[in-house]
Parts: sequence; C-alpha cells; structure tokens
Amino acid sequence: MSRFQHPPGHAAPSDAGVRRTAVPSSLRNATTHAFTLIELLVVIAIIAILASLLLPALSRGKAAAKATECRNNLHTMAIAMQMYLGDFHAYPPTDGVGIMGFGEKYGWLMHDDWKMLLVPFIGVKDDRFVEREDTMRVLRCPQKVANDDGKRGEGQYALNASGTAPFKTSLDLGIGGSGEGWMRRPTKESVVRTPASLIAVGDILPGPTVGDMFWTSGHFDPCSTNSAFWPGKSHGGGTANMLFADGHVESGRQTN
Repeated sequence: MSRFQHPPGHAAPSDAGVRRTAVPSSLRNATTHAFTLIELLVVIAIIAILASLLLPALSRGKAAAKATECRNNLHTMAIAMQMYLGDFHAYPPTDGVGIMGFGEKYGWLMHDDWKMLLVPFIGVKDDRFVEREDTMRVLRCPQKVANDDGKRGEGQYALNASGTAPFKTSLDLGIGGSGEGWMRRPTKESVVRTPASLIAVGDILPGPTVGDMFWTSGHFDPCSTNSAFWPGKSHGGGTANMLFADGHVESGRQTN
C-alpha cells in the first residue's frame, strides 16, 4: 500500500526517469559566496608584493651565473695562454688593433690581435668568423653592460698591455710587448718575476657606440684619461674578473 494517498480521480505522478536526491540541510541553508572587488584587489596586491620580492633574487641569480661563466671563460683563456707560452716562451703581443665582426648568434665581436693569437689554442684552426663564433664567445665576457650612450652590448676582455705605464711607451710593465710605436717585441715569460700578482687579462669598461657597433678596447691603459681603457665593474658589487699571469682568476674592484 502506498505511503501517500492521492485525491480521488487524480493519478499519482509518474516517477519514471526521475531520480530523487536527498539534500543535506547544511547545504540547503548555505548561501553562495563570490569574491568582492576589494578581495580581488587584495589578492592582486599580495601577488605583486611576492613578485617584487622574487624578481630581484632571480636577477641576482642570473648575474651570478654570468659572473661564473665569465670566470670559466678566463680559465679557458689561461689554458690557451699557457699553451701559447709553451710554444713561444712569450706572451701574445698587441698593437692595440682589432677588427669588428658580426655573427647572428652573438652580435658584434671585437677580434683583437692578441685574441687571434690565442684562437688556435682554443681549438679553431681557420680564420673565418662564422665558424669560430663559439670560440669568440669564450674570448669575451657574457655580461650585458651599458656604455655612456646608454647602448647595451656584451662585455669584452682586455689584455694588460702596459701595466702601470702609458700604452706604447718604453715604460711598459705589462705583457703586451715592449718598444714604442708599432711592431712591438713580445714580452718574454722569463721577465715576469711575480706572475701571481701580475694581471694578464680581465674585464674592461665599455666604450662608445660607433654606428651600430658596440666598441670596447682590447687592452688596458690605466694612465689614460678615457675610462674606456680602465678595468670593468659589470659584476656583483662593481667588480671585475681578472686572469693573472700564473693562471689563477680573481674578482676585484679598481681602487685608484
């Protein structure tokens, strides 16, 4: 017998195809809650604060990775220079000249004369630019730097050509060669008395933009009034990475 009685003459409604579901009283009494504009703004503000805290850390991490890559490049150059010394018993000389070249992968690169002397000891035998892009990457700092014009480009390495004397004078105390003017005589390995305290190669400050090219000197000249010939400061704390004549690499800051 049915639990419910229906008035006479009225048929009971059909339950075919109908599923009855019990709804808990707690849900029946609940109301739907949506985020208000203020709550959304608070969430956005929190995300912005977290991003502002995270982005500097990511930037510092990226800069630290570039500095590590720079030191690795200098270690590779140290090996190449030791191999060069083994063959010639002198350091690669420089006349302060170089050729600008362009590659799709690394942009403008400065082919300094002393760098070209080290290229064969890094594994490249020919003198074609395109085929040696990866090698040229080793011969330059990967850190992005800005010059006085506000233009940005890759950093470069410079040779300690003149030591503490003006470049291309008989007073040179660096490893870029001796004698005034062109065709300088290479600096013999035997005349360097304390190689552990003599800078050989390192970061240099960026120079000006020449057309579309980002020019940077390939040699140091600390006596010059042009800061483009001074050690760089593109790494953390305004430091530069330096390779010394004995093959070790240090990070330091110019103090004078």
